[in-house]
Amino acid sequence: MKISSFFAALVGTTLWVALFGLSGAAWPQEPDQQTAPAKQSSIVFSGTVSQLGATSFADVPRSAQTIVVRVDSVLKKPAPVSLKRGDNVTVEVKDTSAFQEGARATFYTDGWIFGSGVAVKELAHEISPAGEEATKAASTGEKVSGHTQEQSDQELQDRLNSSDFVVIGRVTGVHRWTPPKSATPYRITEHDPDWHEAVLEIKSVLKGGKVKGNKMVVRFPARNDVAWAQSPKFEKNQRGIFCLNRDQVSGVPTAKLGGNQVNAYTCLGHGAALPMAEEAHVRSLLKRR
Repeated sequence: MKISSFFAALVGTTLWVALFGLSGAAWPQEPDQQTAPAKQSSIVFSGTVSQLGATSFADVPRSAQTIVVRVDSVLKKPAPVSLKRGDNVTVEVKDTSAFQEGARATFYTDGWIFGSGVAVKELAHEISPAGEEATKAASTGEKVSGHTQEQSDQELQDRLNSSDFVVIGRVTGVHRWTPPKSATPYRITEHDPDWHEAVLEIKSVLKGGKVKGNKMVVRFPARNDVAWAQSPKFEKNQRGIFCLNRDQVSGVPTAKLGGNQVNAYTCLGHGAALPMAEEAHVRSLLKRR
């Protein structure tokens, strides 16, 4: 969500004053106020401000609004985004006067630039007073995780419902795929996806028909920039649960496999590829359809 649209939704309400007017204020107690930042944000983390007017990697344009934050704990993020304790993150903040080096805060953000590092745009923040970091992080983590679980179940249910196939499999090979000049992609974008193809050996089909030859070709974007950051990247011998759709994105609906033309599939977006630990959860959600 763009920051401007977030502003528009909140301007003129007491919620705006409560959440953003006082950066060091206590967390509001009304139920819908409690969860607003978590609902709006895709990446939430607690960290320590290490630099003002700086960036953590070269791809990010430095300005007075950018600060570098060392991550202390990650509370919420899309699975494909690599972010962990100790990482340095660039945050484009709304008001630099709210921060100083050494300040600790919880940041509610949306993704901005992904490359050799992570850069995000601030939607909201909470300054942690000295001595209260652990308590604040635990309290915030409970609010975020409770909402995230509810949200992720619905998101996963929607993902399963909209998938042509849901399969358990293993990636047996990966190679770069270059679309022919005649291809007409669904979306023209300056963010080149750098298409690759993964050959997926199917162990079990949880949704969809029988797979001929027990293998499928899955196209995926190898780029990690903002347009493709939430789409899974595959490696040889990777195992998991894959939510697949007929390829309507690259501009070429078929692929070559073993000398034959077969349907090509995509596995795009957050939650499209899941670890094997989620098998029981996925099976239970598929029964609800």
